[in-house]
Amino acid sequence: FVVIHQGLAEFPPFAFAALRFFLASVPLLLFFSWPAASLQTVAGYGLLIGVGQFGLMLYAMAGHISPGLASVLIQTQAFFTVGLAVLISGERLSPRNLLGLAICAAGVGLAMRHTGGETKTMGIMLVLGAAFAWGAANIVVRRAGAINAVALVVWSNLFAVIPLALASLLLEGPFAGLDAAMHASLPGWVTVLWQAFGNALFGY
Repeated sequence: FVVIHQGLAEFPPFAFAALRFFLASVPLLLFFSWPAASLQTVAGYGLLIGVGQFGLMLYAMAGHISPGLASVLIQTQAFFTVGLAVLISGERLSPRNLLGLAICAAGVGLAMRHTGGETKTMGIMLVLGAAFAWGAANIVVRRAGAINAVALVVWSNLFAVIPLALASLLLEGPFAGLDAAMHASLPGWVTVLWQAFGNALFGY
């Protein structure tokens, strides 16, 4: 989140996200075959992670929420993942599970009470939306079964690029991303490369 915060100082949020997913996909497509999953699974995962999670989260972090609080709130994906697993897969929660979730919810609530001046209600709602998208993506990838995880990330990232680029074009202006790319510093580009390779490929 510190790296994202630094990157957003030089790149508009949707352009930053589009670059992240482009670099984590297109240059690597020749090295990984299509994963053993349906088009619906691969595209759905890419859209949920790329547009839903990172699109919303980066937009929120561009002036609507502090990086520290965003890093806490995005972890509510655990609640959404559990809730969706119960609704979709019929999983059952034990009393111990419920106690753990209650403690986590109390911690998130405590953090939200100390947001400081950098955080707006819109930022909180956007990050919660991002967390929901992440939780939904967890369900999608779990239902896919045992597949090549790197191939899934590489090919699914491709489906995030065009929607993010269109969002940048419509909301940030036709030349905002290009202008940022042309004038970004070396540390700015390092944040993009870290997001693409350290985060998107290695982390995920």
